[in-house]
Amino acid sequence: MAIKSRQREEAITTAIGTAQYPWVNTPSTKFVPEGEYSCNIILTKQEGEAIIKKVEPILEKKQKEQAEESGKKVKTYELPIQLEGDTYVLKSKLKPVNGKRKDGSEYTRSLGLFDSKGNPWDKAVMIRGGSKVRLNVRPKTWFSPLLGVGVSLELLAVQVIELADGELSSQAAESFGFTEVEGGYVNGGETLDQALDAEEEEEDIIKADF
Repeated sequence: MAIKSRQREEAITTAIGTAQYPWVNTPSTKFVPEGEYSCNIILTKQEGEAIIKKVEPILEKKQKEQAEESGKKVKTYELPIQLEGDTYVLKSKLKPVNGKRKDGSEYTRSLGLFDSKGNPWDKAVMIRGGSKVRLNVRPKTWFSPLLGVGVSLELLAVQVIELADGELSSQAAESFGFTEVEGGYVNGGETLDQALDAEEEEEDIIKADF
């Protein structure tokens, strides 16, 4: 039987891209009862291909190990970064599970959030889709008899370079290839409560029109 590699993969920091469907202020419980952080990021073709070059060898290694263990060919599942039109979309998630260290002390995994200067993020400030961010992710391999061997990207941290004040729109197109960091967003923007109040007010206006 082959010996599986238990070495933790090196984390990857993406280029600056556009946040898509970010759920990073608090974990979502819509599909995962225990909660789950998630964030997609839109990258240029060159930036996406650079990450694929790092992730593909990890997937191939896991496939080889699994094939040696099972004694038969093992298929691979699609990567969590896919080309959509002229850009790549990278998907990442993190479950904030509780655990115990070797010394018996307990811990809860949390998501690191930072502003453009590296300061800890005020979680009361809503991070919306369309914000310009970069992610720190760690590749993790998995195996399913039905789906085969795959690799997921565990979301470790998010750095907000520019905070969007609305839904994903024309900001997304303008941010492809965005590289400027100086003068980026610093804490002090719209709070989560303000954002929710604004959305409720907008819904009331729409209902009133009908």
